[in-house]
Amino acid sequence: MVTCKYVIFADMKRLWILWVVAGCLSLSAQTKSEQFELLNSYFDSINLDFKRQEISAVFNEMVQQKHFNGILLVAVDTHIVYKNVHGYADYTKKTKLTNASQYELASVSKQFTAVAILQLYEQNRLRLTDTIGMYIKDFPYPDITIHQLLCHRSGLPDYLEFAKMYHKNENYRLSNDSLLKMMQSFKPPVLAAAGEKFEYSNTGYAMLAIVIEQITQMPYHEYLENNIFIPAGMTHTFVWGKNDFDKNGYTIGHKNGFRLFQRDFMSAIVGDKAVFSTAEDMFKWNKILYTNKILKDTTLLLAYMPKHADCPLTQNYGYGWRLSRDNHNQEIIYHGGLWNGNNNMFMRRLKDRACIVILSNCFNRSFGGRSDQILDILYAL
Repeated sequence: MVTCKYVIFADMKRLWILWVVAGCLSLSAQTKSEQFELLNSYFDSINLDFKRQEISAVFNEMVQQKHFNGILLVAVDTHIVYKNVHGYADYTKKTKLTNASQYELASVSKQFTAVAILQLYEQNRLRLTDTIGMYIKDFPYPDITIHQLLCHRSGLPDYLEFAKMYHKNENYRLSNDSLLKMMQSFKPPVLAAAGEKFEYSNTGYAMLAIVIEQITQMPYHEYLENNIFIPAGMTHTFVWGKNDFDKNGYTIGHKNGFRLFQRDFMSAIVGDKAVFSTAEDMFKWNKILYTNKILKDTTLLLAYMPKHADCPLTQNYGYGWRLSRDNHNQEIIYHGGLWNGNNNMFMRRLKDRACIVILSNCFNRSFGGRSDQILDILYAL
């Protein structure tokens, strides 16, 4: 809901503009136009300052009342409206977070996998109706399609639930290949028939990473770097892997109460998670998606289209994106992420190109509902 102070401020702007227009009636047409543009620019600047103050109040409340530990970036179109960071990259060492700190994106990573698949689709190297059995030999569920994996209608069980049952040596890290071998050996029962209903499954995106590797004959992390991160200018973004443990700048995940979160044996599986990035790199990602440099607009729209007739529009899913509506019925596409003590939100409102990036390396629910507040602020003024 738009608060009273937003309405009052907007009305004051309109009254001032009317006063200026009335006072300029005796001026020449050129002078009137210049005067109007000057005053409008002035009040737009005041509006922007007011937005920053309101968003800053939201950020301070997150920090002071909810112990937020991370970074908030708010942008509209190509301009950053607000950015602030608070807390520690490693709470035990009191290493402070910076604007350049890299956070584990968790499930926010899924959009990169989805875009990679759509790039291959755009190049006619796969069809969305292709079955996984066409690309992964001896896959135990061969009739599941790429489309069903992308939108979570495959019925595949989540490996976060079954891996601990079959993996007996937790000192040995699972990879996508070893996860596949596990599924081939034990064939965990499906949750539903393929296409029957929406069942969120990290397993599907891990399998999509294998499909990307099979088609391109290059490692998943290498494909993303060459075809997404470098073209987007995301120089501080990488996929976690065996050679990435010594990278500088990444944050340590924390549990509630700022206890360190130990990475477990499932942390090396990619496709569903494992991308590290910064707030500014995610802003670069947001911007390039409005160009045609990563995907054609018509192809990208496939990712934004609701895929579930049995789900409401406010709780739907496309390809790698959750779909909803804000308090003003404007379309938003977003994804959250929670893994290894990291808790993130990446949200985009397509109509005005608003973008909210919230990256936190402490799971304490400190920013629940804040994106709605921020979108209200951007909408109201």
